[in-house]
Amino acid sequence: MRVRVDDRPTLICAEAARHYRRRLVGLIGRARLAPDQALWIPHCRSIHMFFMRFAIDAVFLDAHGRVLRVHAGLKPWRTATVWRARSVLELAVGTAADLGIKENSHVQIVADSNADRAAQRLRL
Repeated sequence: MRVRVDDRPTLICAEAARHYRRRLVGLIGRARLAPDQALWIPHCRSIHMFFMRFAIDAVFLDAHGRVLRVHAGLKPWRTATVWRARSVLELAVGTAADLGIKENSHVQIVADSNADRAAQRLRL
């Protein structure tokens, strides 16, 4: 899957965490998240950073992809909740600012067969 910000294509490849175990584990166990990788968690309004080794940018989205809040540099052993959110996009720290993602931006997660294969190879 590819991430689009305000109708601009990006080089970010996102994997969707749709199943319970994948949603619970998220990025735990990884040493880092590359700047061109992301984890998208649909049907989610709260995340935890327990057992994480690195900080992330957490972008909370409403049902239409509008950015409700950006938690930039969310550190390990913290939690973040946005009650109106319907999904969360987890990015490498600093990536949200680099892409110009801020409140009221519009983010789309677009299917892309090449990106899906790359994400499967990387086993996000």
